[in-house]
Amino acid sequence: MDRMSLRDFSVGFTLIELLVVLVVLALLLTLGVPSMQQLVHKNRLRAEAGRLLGAINFTRSEAVLRNAPVSICPSSMSSSGEPLCTGVYADGWIVFSNADRDRVVDMGSDEVLRVFAGLPAGYSLTNRSGTRNLTDLISYLPDGSSRKNRTLQLCSPPGVAVAPLSIVINIIGRPRLARDWGQCASV
Repeated sequence: MDRMSLRDFSVGFTLIELLVVLVVLALLLTLGVPSMQQLVHKNRLRAEAGRLLGAINFTRSEAVLRNAPVSICPSSMSSSGEPLCTGVYADGWIVFSNADRDRVVDMGSDEVLRVFAGLPAGYSLTNRSGTRNLTDLISYLPDGSSRKNRTLQLCSPPGVAVAPLSIVINIIGRPRLARDWGQCASV
């Protein structure tokens, strides 16, 4: 036998080397998957908070632009097609011109400006203490003020250890994003 044939036979992994690699891979997956899931929920929470903050800013700017009251309310119009202010914000929301500042989209005088889909399954939008789902109508006047302080808290699904994000609206009407502003509880 020559040297080349012996050398080709010894190339490869041993069973022990393969088992060590599999153990290291299993440890990495065991430690990495939960933190990766937490990162996914944290990013999704931030994206949904940004989407709601954008809708509130749009509502405020439209009130100033139109020189008329504009409101945002919970609505499942994205799935039902009906412009009704019912339900909770987790089901979706609409922005509409609201001349009489009520919870009704009047066919003659009001106009639906934007429709937003609901939150992903498991996510909730509550008050600051986390004791109830939000159903409030948020109205902006032509001067851009809302004349009421509010906190809308976005919570991740139960069992996920992600800090809540809150949208805090001051009495002047300026919304801002705040971290750890309240408590998420089961509602």
